Amino acid sequence: MDSTPNPIALTLRCKAQGHLEYPSCIEIISAAIDHPQYGNIGSLKAWRIYRSRCPGAFLRILDQDNSEMHTFSITLFDKFGHARPELVNPGYRSGTGCWGRELDSGALVYILGFNIRPAYRGQGIGTRALSQFLASEHVKIDDIVICWPSPSRIHDRCLWSITRSRQIAFFRKNHFRRIGRTNFFGYSPKQDHPSRAIAMENDIGALDHDFPASDLGAEERKFRYPLLYAVAEDKSPSVAAVIQACYERDPESIRRPDEKGFTPIFGAATCSNLHAVRKLLEWDMRAELQSTSNAEGVTPLERLADTMRSTREFSETYLGWDGYSDQELTIEYLLKKATPGQVVNATNISEYIAGAKYGCTCNQCAGGWLSPRMRFRLHFDAVFWADSMPMNFERFPQGQIMHPSDMMDGPSDFIPPALHPSFYLSFYKGLCGVMRAIANHLESTTRVLSVEGVLAFVKPNEHSQYFFKRGGRIEHAFDSITNNAEDQSELGDDTFWEYFGEDEAWLSLPTCANDLEFELVRKMIGLDARQQWGPYRKTRAAAQEKMEVDTPSDEDEVGDEDESDDEDIIVPPMHKIFG
Repeated sequence: MDSTPNPIALTLRCKAQGHLEYPSCIEIISAAIDHPQYGNIGSLKAWRIYRSRCPGAFLRILDQDNSEMHTFSITLFDKFGHARPELVNPGYRSGTGCWGRELDSGALVYILGFNIRPAYRGQGIGTRALSQFLASEHVKIDDIVICWPSPSRIHDRCLWSITRSRQIAFFRKNHFRRIGRTNFFGYSPKQDHPSRAIAMENDIGALDHDFPASDLGAEERKFRYPLLYAVAEDKSPSVAAVIQACYERDPESIRRPDEKGFTPIFGAATCSNLHAVRKLLEWDMRAELQSTSNAEGVTPLERLADTMRSTREFSETYLGWDGYSDQELTIEYLLKKATPGQVVNATNISEYIAGAKYGCTCNQCAGGWLSPRMRFRLHFDAVFWADSMPMNFERFPQGQIMHPSDMMDGPSDFIPPALHPSFYLSFYKGLCGVMRAIANHLESTTRVLSVEGVLAFVKPNEHSQYFFKRGGRIEHAFDSITNNAEDQSELGDDTFWEYFGEDEAWLSLPTCANDLEFELVRKMIGLDARQQWGPYRKTRAAAQEKMEVDTPSDEDEVGDEDESDDEDIIVPPMHKIFG
């Protein structure tokens, strides 16, 4: 009897279930590879990741389970689930250049495990099983399937390397191609995808392909590369004297790379050693500043940018980010000034720090954080509601409240339940007036969005007086416009693009790294992430119960309340002007 299974007879039994903690964002797919004669002969496990369901939280969510998913996410994508620019833009790190912004579309299907029992390997079983999975309902036409060939439970370095090479060859045979110069490979179901035009033998190597793993211990490394060791360990002003002494003993020491191709200026940039950078730049470092001949394939300036990005992403995920440090930005400024071809849009370090503190790349962000395109989005939302909310005025019965959830608008859902008993027509008109004030502020000034700035545009009539006196805040309107603008962006349903994708005013605005930084904007305009904000639709039942016990009288509508009624409402000081 032939003991070789016929691959055509294989069946793939797939079971999908939601992730325990993030069921709407991640679907876990477990597949059993069965043969009618030999039974179960292998398995496959994959995650199907819906990036649109975790806007801004992509990195945080994928950091929860295991180190592989963490490495995968931070290597290829940003917090929005968008591909890193260096992987899709022309340049050394984009590799063959076969991957582009299609990496941002569809779901991601990540193969976590794929195993064929040893007795059945090398017989076409793996190729048949993988092909069945790629053609299954779990992989859609716009999806990208990603894997990281990396053998497990093999401790011998030589055997590990041989096994990994076999794994890479297997996936390449099945139309997977390297993403940039990373260790990850991608597959597109589309036959006409550029990756299909790359022959197996023409696929590119990883960044560290020409720099094999080093066996050097810490002491030997210190002995061979004392200057690199010094800039990594000593960040005090005294490091300048160490560098000078090394130069006097051996002038080439300030340029000599280690076994990974890292030079002293590269090392100083990597560890943000300002004193070392200043000292090394006293010599002509143009060649070293432009070199990418190292295991990471980047210049010192690019390595610094990677470090700053990584620090920011970690802080945003766990600690809260307060902008790049002055030291990081000072080093960036100095490196840009010394690197041929770099443009510095600042006359001095202080000006540069002010403009780049919050990641502005367009040089036009108000305050360094409110980009022209973000301003456009927020202005559009504020104008839309300021124009449309008056159509709801006639819905209010005379002298009676409405429940915010019954209103046909967005801003009402951002009024806290504690204020629902005051949701009379005057309160609503006051909210509408705040929306108009926000729109006027954004349109007529180039300043940052702020409570104080908007307050100057609020008309001090009876409706605004009632709105503020009953606890309404400009921040409630800020909450609404930032939330709605994000929902309409590509982080949400992308309806904004349907309206303005070809709008000349929109297209004329510069693009910036801050164009989708809604969380940063919310923080800067006073929406503390540690506090609860809207939308409050989920609290409707609790709000209705509260209204039954402390709804104010009809006469209370337009600001004739007894002053004692306000004692339980916290009125921000900037609003007391209307009290």
